[in-house]
Amino acid sequence: MDIKKYNQKLLAIIGTGVVISVIVGLIAALVGFISNLNFGSKPRRDSGIVIDRNQIVDTATTSFTQEISILEPYQLDTVLPVFLIPIGQKDQETAISKVYTAGLSMESYELAEDYYYSSFSGLYNNFVLIDYVRDLKIPLFDSKIALTEWAYMKVDGSKLVMFKGTNVDLNDDGLLNDDDFQSLFVYDIEALKMKELRFENQTVRSFEPLSLTSKIYVRTGKDINQDNRFSNYKEPTDLYIYDVKSGEKETLVPERIKRSIQEILSK
Repeated sequence: MDIKKYNQKLLAIIGTGVVISVIVGLIAALVGFISNLNFGSKPRRDSGIVIDRNQIVDTATTSFTQEISILEPYQLDTVLPVFLIPIGQKDQETAISKVYTAGLSMESYELAEDYYYSSFSGLYNNFVLIDYVRDLKIPLFDSKIALTEWAYMKVDGSKLVMFKGTNVDLNDDGLLNDDDFQSLFVYDIEALKMKELRFENQTVRSFEPLSLTSKIYVRTGKDINQDNRFSNYKEPTDLYIYDVKSGEKETLVPERIKRSIQEILSK
């Protein structure tokens, strides 16, 4: 055998193996680097606002707190210095570092003359109103609460902020989050008054404006078996109309029509 050709083949084989090893190493390093990056994913709503630390961690061996996090201000009026400051939170745990950051994950808006609507979603525990015209700096909530959606609405001179959230740990899991029944909160910026809309044996699923009106429709989930949980696959939903100016609330489909249709379906 030609020793020279043999050595050339041997060197080629060794060189190919080295190149493949380098490529595999680079791919593994790249995958590891990407997996450690935080791309601003949506906050984990199942983490929630902690009510009972004993149900979240072993408090005998682990220290757990939630620290408030001040988020970017939202200007409610483009011609006046009136702002709303969302307040998020970050979980602090000594044993295993877990960070759930509230933030804005979605935004939508409608704009017309003397009408404006903008909505956001995330995980928040409070909001602060800063009004330099009236020299005000006040929190909107005075007790522990978990808020997952909020919207600002201006219609016919009225300025309102709406929130979907809960302040009741209905399932006793030590957390306030989407698993608990949600209410709709409406805050009047001018009057500085908060109103809560609860729906008996129902949870607020979402709310949307009826464009260019002072009305919003509220989608609820009905807990028909009264187990303090809503099953999206088994239990029905309903729609309500709420007038933010008059404060009137009614079902979109009248009860008599719903009963009539149910009787037909039940035959």
